[in-house]
Order: sequence, then structure tokens, then C-alpha cells
Amino acid sequence: MSLTMHKPLLMIPGPTDSPPEVLRRCGLPTFPHYEGDFPAFYKQLVDKMKPIFGTTEGTVQIANGSGTTAVCMMLASILTPDDSVLVIHNGGFGDYAEANVRCLGVPCTVVKGEHGTVIDCAKVREEMRRGGHSFILVTHNESSTAIVNPLPPLGEIAREFGALLLVDSVSGVGGVVIDMDGSGADVVAGASQKCLELPPGLGLVAIGPRAWDHLWAMENRRVPYVLDIVRWQNSFETRGDWHPQLTTGATTMLYALDWMADRINEEGIANRQERFRAAGDYLKAGMAELGFGNPTDPRHASPVLSEFTMPEGILASEFRSWCVAERNTMIGGGMRLNAAGDGISFRVAHFGLAAERGCMDHMLKIAREFLT
Repeated sequence: MSLTMHKPLLMIPGPTDSPPEVLRRCGLPTFPHYEGDFPAFYKQLVDKMKPIFGTTEGTVQIANGSGTTAVCMMLASILTPDDSVLVIHNGGFGDYAEANVRCLGVPCTVVKGEHGTVIDCAKVREEMRRGGHSFILVTHNESSTAIVNPLPPLGEIAREFGALLLVDSVSGVGGVVIDMDGSGADVVAGASQKCLELPPGLGLVAIGPRAWDHLWAMENRRVPYVLDIVRWQNSFETRGDWHPQLTTGATTMLYALDWMADRINEEGIANRQERFRAAGDYLKAGMAELGFGNPTDPRHASPVLSEFTMPEGILASEFRSWCVAERNTMIGGGMRLNAAGDGISFRVAHFGLAAERGCMDHMLKIAREFLT
């Protein structure tokens, strides 16, 4: 006997609820990942993804897997134990970045920032001057604390010291402007289940020309087959007329991504980002009237999700549990603690379907009901 799962409204930072057309395409009969119409379809999909990453000069690869798959493709393909990485750590995914680098046996130095603030670039430059690191690794949209680490100053520092800027934008691709070519980001990892509004299942990696120069020059590369960016690109270039992906592709998911890429490019990534930001500003204003705090520095607040603190004397776990049990709505946990070590913050997404005014009003309504 199979278990029937209870489906809540998703107001969490991901996965997100998908538009009906995305779900329809995901549910179509399977079509093959080679020959026939697929090679031409996949090539034009790759081209559609480039403006979403903000690159005309780079390449995009779309593999099966989670955002973690994409991050691991980026790191495993380009790092070796002979390298040194400067890891920016100002949230939960900075911790994750450090762990990933150490799992590969690659030496790293960590520059830490305060909870809910962007990294101090002066500290980054100072450590680059001291350490001679070949790479800077940063989480772009640090969804654990609802801030965005600005990429252009980090790209400038990377170039100043002849390093490459590696970017985890799993929670940003499709909703936050990346501008790879302008910001100096050399490799960017993303995923399907957040701002791209698809179910989990696709990991995306965009690689700029400086990163390709480095990859082509590497010797004795030892990378797991399915994670190897070079092998993926070789397949695209040498087998593109019949088998453009390295492995069996998630073809119906790719068909859904194709539809979503058209929607994003029609709107424009900058316009989409500001639409999501406006939804967040509306939510923040309403939550403030109810007595919820918003501790994030507004200059660096994420446009796609917000962190809130509870009114005095109420734990975030109480509110989150009530939202699911009483209003069938799931919101994300936060990292802020009170003096007793109890959680006092939660996070709400405002991208994709969650950014619609009806969802924002629903969130404000249930917050009001909880307090009364």
C-alpha cells in the first residue's frame, strides 16, 4: 500500500510550486534523449539559458540531478588537491561550500561574515593577497539568511589576483540577475526547483571563457565521469547532431524548462527580479504592521525570499507548525536564535507562483490569524 502525501502550499525557498504548463510537460510521454528531434531541441534550449545566466561568451550544461549535483560538477571538474580555494562563508550554504571543498581534499581558507550581512570585500582582498588562492567560491543568493552577495566586486578581486570566481547560485538562477559576462563570475551552478519553477531534477552549470581556458589546460584530470564538465562539453561538440548530452537526459523536464526559459526571456531577468522584489517589499510591509521583524540589511536583501523574526515571546517553530497544520501552508525555517538557543526566525519565498499577490495576501492573512 502506497502512502498518499498531503500537498501543502509551498511558500518555502524551494522546491516551489510549478505552473500548470510545467507540470503538463513533465507528465508527457517520454521522448528519447538522442537522434530524432532532440539534438536540435537541446541546442536551442542551451542557447535560451545563456541570457538567464547573463552570458553570451560562455556555455551552459544541463545535467540530471539536484543543485548539489551542479555544485559538485563545478567543484570536482575544476579543483585539484594542488589548488587553494578561498571560501566565502556568511550563511548555511557557506558552511556547505566549505564542506564540499574539503570533501575533495582541496585546501581552503574561509572568510566569514556576520549572519544576514554580505561579505566584506576588503577582507576577501586581504586574504587573497596573503594566501595566493586560485579560486574564490561564493554562495550568490544565500537563501539561509536571505541576502545576496554582490558578484561584481568579487569578480574584480578574482581578476586582480588571477583567480577564478566560482558561484553557487542554486537559489538564484532564474530569479536573480547574475550577469556572468559583466560581473566576472567564471562558473555558476544552478538548479531547476527554485526560481526556474520546475520540480527537482535538473542541475545546470554555466562556464565562462576564462574557466574554459583553465579547464583545457589542466593535466591529469581525475573527475567522476558524470560530473566532468569537460566530458559534457565534448559530448555536446562532437556528438551534438545525435547525442548532445553526456548521459540519458530527463527529456520531459527539459521540455518543461524550455517553456519556462521562454517565459523568463520574454519578461527579462532584470524585470523578473524586480517583480519578485516588489512582492517581497509588499510582504515585508504587511508583516511589519503585524509585529514581525525583518532583520536583513535592505541594501543586500534577496529579491526572492525574506527572513522574518517572531514577535517577542513566540517561537518560529510554533508558527511554522501552525501554518502547516491549520492553513496547509509551508514556510521555511530560519537560523536566528534567542538567548535560550530557540529559533525565532522563519523564511518566506516570493518568487514564481509564490510571488503572486494572492499568495502574499494569503501569507499576511494567516499570520494575522495566528496572532489573534
